[in-house]
Amino acid sequence: MTAYVSVVFVGAVVMLTLLWILLIYLPGKGDKVTQGEPNGCQSAAVGSRLLHSVYQFFPRSLSPSLPGPLSLPLLGNMLELAHDHLPSHLTSLARRYGNIYRLKCGNTTMVVLNSGDIIREALVKKWSDFAGRPHSYTGDVVSGGGRSISLGDYSEEWRAHRRLAHNALQRCSQKSLHWVIQKQALHLRQVLLDYNGRAADLSEDFTVAASNIITTLAFGKEYEKSSAELQRLHGCLNEIVSLWGSPWISALDCFPLLRKLPNPPFSRLLKEVARRDDIIRTHLDEYKMQAPSKTSEEDIAITSALLNGLGKPQDTTQGVVLTDTHVHMATVDLLIGGTETTAAWLSWTVAFLLHRPEVQYRVYDELCSVLDGRYPQYSDRHRLPVLCAVISEVLRLRPVAPLAVPHRAIRDSSIAGYFIPKNTVIIPNLFGAHHDPAVWTDPYSFKPERFLEGGGLNACSPAFRRGRSAVFGGGRGQNGIVSVHRLLVARFPVRTC
Repeated sequence: MTAYVSVVFVGAVVMLTLLWILLIYLPGKGDKVTQGEPNGCQSAAVGSRLLHSVYQFFPRSLSPSLPGPLSLPLLGNMLELAHDHLPSHLTSLARRYGNIYRLKCGNTTMVVLNSGDIIREALVKKWSDFAGRPHSYTGDVVSGGGRSISLGDYSEEWRAHRRLAHNALQRCSQKSLHWVIQKQALHLRQVLLDYNGRAADLSEDFTVAASNIITTLAFGKEYEKSSAELQRLHGCLNEIVSLWGSPWISALDCFPLLRKLPNPPFSRLLKEVARRDDIIRTHLDEYKMQAPSKTSEEDIAITSALLNGLGKPQDTTQGVVLTDTHVHMATVDLLIGGTETTAAWLSWTVAFLLHRPEVQYRVYDELCSVLDGRYPQYSDRHRLPVLCAVISEVLRLRPVAPLAVPHRAIRDSSIAGYFIPKNTVIIPNLFGAHHDPAVWTDPYSFKPERFLEGGGLNACSPAFRRGRSAVFGGGRGQNGIVSVHRLLVARFPVRTC
């Protein structure tokens, strides 16, 4: 370490000496001294340029370099990014290189964050430094040219779009939302009763229930389990998510030359995106035709508020005007973010409760004593610490997005003492943070009691939802989770067959 410091010091002295000589003997055109100009002015100009050079040199040269695996010529660390379960592999790399390390993919530098403290520093404390999204060729394909809230880059247009969507969600009152969720939860209860104790795969039933909550809020429309239209919609969305995560498609973002070559997975992605847009456009057109016949009290659809905001300058300094494409992509965000995530979470909850039946009985006792048979409200969550602990533990073990959507540094900044240049891609590994043995005892085990230390719900949360990373409609999703979870535990004890 002493030798390293000595080398850096000597290098700094040599660099400063060279700079001094260059500044004195090779002044730039803009610094030429006119005839009769005092020597003091020349010295001041030289000193000013020297100080600027020192400022530019030291932060980059003396800050520690980010660790990371060996980067291959041209490929970079592409092979590290091609693993089947990428979040788990990135977590294993953190054990070797630390909770913050760099990867290269072509000309792109990525920094992976693997601990809660480091992720909070980047996405909460310094969220404005990392508010951007990386430019992505394939991301533009699936997001209408970057016009989705989840994938759009930070700009006045994005802020206006997010504000419009947020206001539309606010317009969907808690009362109407509660009615929609309660209706779907009761319908799910009847579906489960019809199984009459038989063994069943509930994943499809959970998907239908979650879908109907979102489609009712988006279009005022719901589906039966056997609906061909619903099957087309979810088949299409699932295929897009699956294909977009393929290494054959991810490589197109890092290696532009590959875009000129035949790529069957990418051709399928283009086809599925076109199908998705066709389905969403049809739903929106049908809604526009039906909406005038509804009163404002009857119309609970978020789409109504979104459409009402079109063509009007939003509250921004640049007078951004939003279009049908923004409504279209906000609807896509709702469908993807509110359907598959909720359905997957419910499936994991059932799986974990199967192996900890005593937890299931504890939640049941809490629901009986607090609710006394009535249907739960979202406001009841503060009186249901055991239920909320189960929800937090499932979200910790199986985060909705194990790798959060990548961010981009919009200016030079730092994370954990490391210099992060502008345009660096930031990958928050929530899976790694949620399984960090330095924070969580026995991190791979289902233990809701870890959130109940001290007799109440521990404030420690596995989610990071502030700043740019806040989830679109996250509170509404939690409302549905609390309600459906209550129905499952209170009415249907689960067990293996």
